[in-house]
Amino acid sequence: MALRRFRFLLRCLRFDNIHTRCDRKGLDKFAVIRDVFEAIVANFRKYYSIGEFATVDEMLLAFRGRCGFRMYIPNKPAKYGLKVFSLVDSRTFYTLNLEVYLGQQPKGQFAVSNAAIDVVERICQPISQTNRNVTMDNWFTSVDLVNNLLTNHKLTVVGLGTLRKNKRQIPPEFLKSSRPPKSSMFGFDNNMTMVSYIPKKN
Repeated sequence: MALRRFRFLLRCLRFDNIHTRCDRKGLDKFAVIRDVFEAIVANFRKYYSIGEFATVDEMLLAFRGRCGFRMYIPNKPAKYGLKVFSLVDSRTFYTLNLEVYLGQQPKGQFAVSNAAIDVVERICQPISQTNRNVTMDNWFTSVDLVNNLLTNHKLTVVGLGTLRKNKRQIPPEFLKSSRPPKSSMFGFDNNMTMVSYIPKKN
């Protein structure tokens, strides 16, 4: 199509009812695009069943426009953008579920907790009770989360990388670095295993 025609269509394109938008934005920062976003994510879940290994992580979609929940993360390649949590098949990289980080929402039905344990529980809902394994990095990983997913959702967890040292559930013996390099200490508690590995001196 001609460029003028494309720009005309782009100006006229709307994803929601502009007459009720202001009222809905008072309850939901994501109101402008929520219906389309949720329809797309529903189709992700409807047409594909992921394998036994899943991954939960965050990504930053590059965006520099005006937006109430745009983020600045200096260690990401794009730096400015929209933070999105995703549940992905570890082998095929198929995205099964997404959740956009919106910060503090106004009080109402869309106000949710942004704590790591709550984010993971919401995003893993499509695979709850399926005995799959979920891999995640140290921002998400905690003993409470592992217990919750195993007990309430029948999901096992592998914490990729490290468990942050400030997690209160780590026994004090695991935090000592006086052991020789390349040595490991294992801890066991019911269905969980924790490993403390010393890669090099100090």
